[in-house]
Amino acid sequence: MAITKGHEVICCDRNRRGGLKNIWLMEKDNLTATPVYAAATNEYTSFPTILLYQFDFDRGTGGFNANASRENGSTIITVELIFYVPKVTPAVNLVLDELAASCGLFAICETYADDCASPALTYKFVLGYDQIFESSAYLEFTSGEETTGLALQDANGTNVTLTGEQAEYPIGLGSAATMTPGTLYTDAWTVI
Repeated sequence: MAITKGHEVICCDRNRRGGLKNIWLMEKDNLTATPVYAAATNEYTSFPTILLYQFDFDRGTGGFNANASRENGSTIITVELIFYVPKVTPAVNLVLDELAASCGLFAICETYADDCASPALTYKFVLGYDQIFESSAYLEFTSGEETTGLALQDANGTNVTLTGEQAEYPIGLGSAATMTPGTLYTDAWTVI
C-alpha cells in the first residue's frame, strides 16, 4: 500500500466528540455473507447478519482503542472495545457468561463524532473484521471486572473488555448498510 493523498483538518474536525453512542455485537459465525467493501470511502456498504445484538452501557464508559505496532515489516493493530455494564444482577451475569463463552465476536460501534452535514450522520466502525485478516481478526472476551462496591455510593457493575488483532485500523460501516432493530429492544438486529 502506498500513500495516495494527504489529509486536511477542517473546522468541523475541531468538534471531535469522544466516546461511543451504541455498541452492537455478534458472534463471528453469524456473518451470513462476505461484507462488501468500498475502498474509495474505506467503508463496508454491507455487513450481512440477522443476529446482531445491541449492548447498552453506562453513558461515558464505552470506547475503543486501536494501537498499531510494526515489527519485521508487518503491522499488527491491537483493538480493544471497552464498556461498563451497570448493576450486578442475575440477568446481567447471564449475558456476561454468554460473552465469556463466545467463540469470536464482531462489533459495530457508533461514535458521537459526526460528519457535520445537515442532518449530521455519526460514524460507525466495524471491529474484529478487516480486509486482510477478514473473520480471523475477531474480538475475544478478555476481561469482565465485576464489583458490587463496598460502600453505598460505590460503583456497582462490570467493566467489560473485548480484544482482537487486526491488520488494518477499524473500517467504517457506511450508511448504505441498513441496520434494522428487532421487535423487542433485546431482540437481534438485521444488517444488510
